[in-house]
Amino acid sequence: MLQEDIEIRLIPYPKKLIRKEGFLKVESDGIIFFDEVESKNLAILLREVLSTYGGNYTIRSSNKKLNTFHIILKINSDIVSHAQGYKILIDDSVTMVGNDKAGLFYAVQTFKQLLRLFGFNLPKLVIEDYPDFVNRGIMIDISRDRIPKIETFEYIIEKLSEMKINQLQLYFEHTFAYTNHKEVWEGYSPLTHDEVIYLDKYCKERFIELVPNQNTFGHMSKWLVHRKYRALAEAPDGYVTPWGTKYEYPFSLSPAVHGSIKLVEELLDELLPLFESNQVNIGCDETFDLGVGKSKEICEKQGKAKVYFDFLMKIYKIAKKYKKSVMFWGDIIENHPEFIPLLPKDMIPMVWGYEYNHPFDKKCELYYNSGLSFYVCPGTSTWNTFIGRSDNAVKNIKSAVLNGKEFGAIGVLTTDWGDNGHVQHLPLSWIGYSYSAHLSWNTTDLDIQELLDAIDKHIFESKNIDFSLSKMIYELGTVYSKLPYTPNGTPFFYAFIYPESAIKNWDAEMLKQLEDVSDRIDEIKEKLASCTEEKILSICEQVINNISFAQIGLALIKLILKYEDIWKIPESEWNKLVEEFYKTIDEYKNIWNKYNRSGGLEESIFKLSRFLRVRQADLRGLIF
Repeated sequence: MLQEDIEIRLIPYPKKLIRKEGFLKVESDGIIFFDEVESKNLAILLREVLSTYGGNYTIRSSNKKLNTFHIILKINSDIVSHAQGYKILIDDSVTMVGNDKAGLFYAVQTFKQLLRLFGFNLPKLVIEDYPDFVNRGIMIDISRDRIPKIETFEYIIEKLSEMKINQLQLYFEHTFAYTNHKEVWEGYSPLTHDEVIYLDKYCKERFIELVPNQNTFGHMSKWLVHRKYRALAEAPDGYVTPWGTKYEYPFSLSPAVHGSIKLVEELLDELLPLFESNQVNIGCDETFDLGVGKSKEICEKQGKAKVYFDFLMKIYKIAKKYKKSVMFWGDIIENHPEFIPLLPKDMIPMVWGYEYNHPFDKKCELYYNSGLSFYVCPGTSTWNTFIGRSDNAVKNIKSAVLNGKEFGAIGVLTTDWGDNGHVQHLPLSWIGYSYSAHLSWNTTDLDIQELLDAIDKHIFESKNIDFSLSKMIYELGTVYSKLPYTPNGTPFFYAFIYPESAIKNWDAEMLKQLEDVSDRIDEIKEKLASCTEEKILSICEQVINNISFAQIGLALIKLILKYEDIWKIPESEWNKLVEEFYKTIDEYKNIWNKYNRSGGLEESIFKLSRFLRVRQADLRGLIF
């Protein structure tokens, strides 16, 4: 392909890019000029980037004109007026100007992507760029079994910073090594104090704020199942969920027990000082069991909303000892909007929802009218799916971001949860990460095919233009839509977890749709298996493993439809399915151990194998 024919695919795509006639031949030897001490480290970074393409550049603080090829780095808020903004001019030389240090860093990241596309023969152009949202974040769930290795974190952070993401949250329930609580995290390979400090520094060097995120109210099962903490539980023996099923374990801390707030205080006292960020996310979402157990009496007397609010304020006061701003998930208080005006002005509600039609407009308006700062929080739609719901993710993120912009949200935090074992491998998440990175920087929408091309080039770094890995992943994430709707997941995932209700409200006509979905997944799997490009073989391996799980889920649904329930499937057909499951599990273990810590693997497999236990012992209850 001729250089002139190469499309400029960048993540995020700039606000303004004007391509000029001709190309600039970047010399292999040259000088990088920086204008002040603040830009020196960015000159060093740029020199490292150029060296990967064979460049041999020196660094100087003066920009005195020489007859040597040169690149100029400047920080000048008079030239670039927007915070975090930058300009790039590629003509007879290269000049990059940032409003501030962050802006100049983002100029270097854009230049890095241009080098990846064009090498040392760059198109002449002008870029003027700045973000629509000051805060652009990703949240990664590390409490649903899977915790990446440090080198995997480093890879994720590098790619996120290249896409101009400037905030990262790692969601903790029980996966930090609290000094006095070994029984909670033992066996889960938790992050240690030193590792948090290391990641905090690693992020900061790449202009990413690592924000502590520790749930402190609901989602505390991993603590409350232990005898030492069980007395703190609202409902020690579980509760009936809002959707009518029985959750068999304790879930939330009880506001009626004094020891609950003491535990929260101990955890935050230990965790928060490790982070340089002046913010913290204290969680406090989905407290479904509040008022059904130990706090029932005070909830009946004061009202459940008041009891929730009062406990939230107690947690807030503890967090404020260390941080200026306190984030919390807004789902509970949104149901009681009369309490929103009572929130302190330095609390930041996180407005979350993960379906394409989530009412972000109405939710955002609640906080806009209150005068509070708030974030919008869509999701990657990867969890409970095996192969994603990519079209839902794109619509969900777009709705969140555009409504957030209209109603004055101060940030976007796109969440990547790991419900029921965190089975989706990392490559499934990059579409959500990348689209969020683009749209939170530049709310001018980007054609999804252009985004997928950019993911191939900059995230997967594939050079094979005839083998679009990202497009195959995207298409995999659309096949679920041919089947009956299941909220927050796909039917072929839920068949593993809830096989006894896998075909609820289905009929025999669904067999045709199942076959169509199976055929398309088979075709994509076959194409992925034909990959010969060494750079992306490991990515293909991960996606193929997720496809294998989806195929088993589809096969299980077909058998249940054919024989009416899981207990009537003949042994011969059942054994064939089980054999394929264990083969896929062996592949899953190998992939997990390449990129993630060992803790949590067995718990993930246990969740996935529930359909086996249902068949063998008629275990109809939920899983932990």
